[in-house]
Amino acid sequence: MEKPNEVLMREALGKRNCRDPEAESHQFRADEGENKEVLARLAWEEAFWDDLEQSYGSRPVRRDTEHAETKASWRKMDLATASQKAAAAAAAAAWSEDEEDDDDPDREALRFRKRWNYIWSEHFGSFEDTTLIPPMRFTDEPPVERLYPSTTLQIFSAKVAGIGGGFQWPLDVFGLVAIRDSVDENRNIIFQRSRDECQTITGEDPYLELTGPTRAVVLWDPLTIEVYLRVKGPSELEDKTLCFLAEGMICLDRVNSCLLHETWTSKYSTMEFTLGHINASVEATISVRVVDGSWPDGFHGQFVACLVGTHWFDEVPAFYSSTSVDDKEIVLLSFGDEKVPAVVDGVIELSRRVVSVETTSKLKVSVNAWQDDNNAVEAWEEFSAKERGRSFGTLDVGFCKMDVIVGWSLVTDYPEPRR
Repeated sequence: MEKPNEVLMREALGKRNCRDPEAESHQFRADEGENKEVLARLAWEEAFWDDLEQSYGSRPVRRDTEHAETKASWRKMDLATASQKAAAAAAAAAWSEDEEDDDDPDREALRFRKRWNYIWSEHFGSFEDTTLIPPMRFTDEPPVERLYPSTTLQIFSAKVAGIGGGFQWPLDVFGLVAIRDSVDENRNIIFQRSRDECQTITGEDPYLELTGPTRAVVLWDPLTIEVYLRVKGPSELEDKTLCFLAEGMICLDRVNSCLLHETWTSKYSTMEFTLGHINASVEATISVRVVDGSWPDGFHGQFVACLVGTHWFDEVPAFYSSTSVDDKEIVLLSFGDEKVPAVVDGVIELSRRVVSVETTSKLKVSVNAWQDDNNAVEAWEEFSAKERGRSFGTLDVGFCKMDVIVGWSLVTDYPEPRR
């Protein structure tokens, strides 16, 4: 038999853990049916909020006044709907492998899709949706609430580091690589090609030609890199999956901005990413416009961005990475002598144009032009980081003079549901 003080302690703990006032008033009733109903309701509620807290670190709240209605509806989510979501998420997590298709190259990627649909689809739309948040969001207009420089993820390169399953170089690949951050949980595309415009990669040059991100990537849990690459065959029926994975990244605090190297293996291939953890950073959006002359036929060219002068504490031990991101190149556009860059109203169409810049560093934008390894010409400009506004510079390679414009913006790290 329990002692009186033990009974009091048990009841007090039960009341403390009971978040629903109505449930609290019924919790210790003698009616067994009511008790079961209340306890089930509490269990669903607890599972739902545990799931959200695990994903966000706290309850997601949008701080933008233009989305006040969305924020209100998020907080007033119907408990029954929440319970269904939590139950579905739990069912997905416990999904039996026997129910999977044995031909699927990576079952965990399928589970990720199912979990995403169960947990996020109500607020962030379809699994295939791409982010609607544009770059240069606060370049001209300040944010409603005070924002500060954020920790962001720089994407330097992505390559197919190894192949198996009968695949042989070269490979004509198509598909997508995307990153999902906690701001809107939608795809931020960094590589995407259709079957008709596949990229040929070789063992000597296995790097994907990246085209993103379209906005700065917030380095805050949860963050997932999603890869779905296929190899083009003689016909569509003979296309094969090369890589199918969805991998989460643990976002650790670091004293210095530094390089990160991530390697993930799927059933038939290994992907290797070179990334940058950029502390106290802002978003830079780069555009280049020809103002005099033109790019001549027969000349190779490459536009590159990099950070210089990032804050670095040599005396602080570096865990996980001790390599500075200084001078690590981000290829904005690269083309051979047979391909002159597309120009619309003088503006060169860059493959990539969004870069994260530490506020204490500078952004260096350069162009290289050469013809058959001869007559190489280089020009560059450096820009001090800003929280908003624009910076202007000029690249002059003799035969062509170009203006460089950098739009600066702070980055929000608050969740922004679509619905």
